[in-house]
Amino acid sequence: MLKGHVFSKQLFGNPIFALFINTFLNGINGVSNNYKNGMAVTYSGSTVTVDSGAVCIQGRFLEEDTYTSLSAGTNTAYCKLVIEIDLDKENTESEFTQASYKIITSTSGYPNLTQTNIVKNVAGVYQYELARFRTSSSGISEFQDMRTFLDFTSIYEQITQEYQNVLAQLEEELGTVEDGSAYLLKSGGKMTGNLIANVFDLDGWKYLSFNRLKVISGQITAVASENPLVDYQSVYKDIDYPEGLDFYNTAIFSFTLSDDADTRIYNYGASEIKPVEGYTAGSLPARILLDKDKIRLYVYNFGASDKVLRYRLIVFDTSSSQLSI
Repeated sequence: MLKGHVFSKQLFGNPIFALFINTFLNGINGVSNNYKNGMAVTYSGSTVTVDSGAVCIQGRFLEEDTYTSLSAGTNTAYCKLVIEIDLDKENTESEFTQASYKIITSTSGYPNLTQTNIVKNVAGVYQYELARFRTSSSGISEFQDMRTFLDFTSIYEQITQEYQNVLAQLEEELGTVEDGSAYLLKSGGKMTGNLIANVFDLDGWKYLSFNRLKVISGQITAVASENPLVDYQSVYKDIDYPEGLDFYNTAIFSFTLSDDADTRIYNYGASEIKPVEGYTAGSLPARILLDKDKIRLYVYNFGASDKVLRYRLIVFDTSSSQLSI
């Protein structure tokens, strides 16, 4: 059956509230150090006294509203003063039985605490230690205060401090960067110097390292056509492979052809033709052939006059990139 907690006309059940508090505190138990007298523990003779205060144990709050004194006895023993939560007991409207002070003892050493998972099981026993000491006919000796503390203000301050530490670390690391040239932005930005990237494989796609690119540039004279657009003339130029490249490890990356020294249109496969001006750019009316010994560049002139054209050819080395071409 589905039950509601923190809903209108529904009870916020104590196990769920304990789960919430224990989760928030990450399972930490402790006395509130800013409430009343913080459950301070003192002793005199064979008597221990717990002063007023509050404690949270596994998400459940307990309050000592005044003080409580307990007799530790005079037997020779190792003792622990604990608050014991026993969810196997039943409370009544007039009596609270699920938690109490206890002194647990052993003759050979300090006894172990019983700490079952009362948050998950909503049952069982969990003991929280307030103090430990030894007893004898002379009274209490070797007394040790074992309280741990919860300070919600300090918890918030700790979170804030950790945030400030991380922020300061980021500011310090960013401060060591002289300028933005060390980074490539997704949009905009400027980079100076050489960019070297290696080939990597992402789901079968091969990416080329930029240091494998080679640029070949020069000029070629396209002979005028006697009858433009009908009997156009062609001319070719043989270009040497760049050092280290040959027919077997070269592929075309980009190409441009222009009669303007300031024009750098890097494209390959598109076509922009102005027959009257004899201006060409793109793959047509230019053609590139990778031959055994040379790279052959063909240019077709659709104009009525000779034209000196500048070309820029970008090739890449496939010998180490393992690209299939």
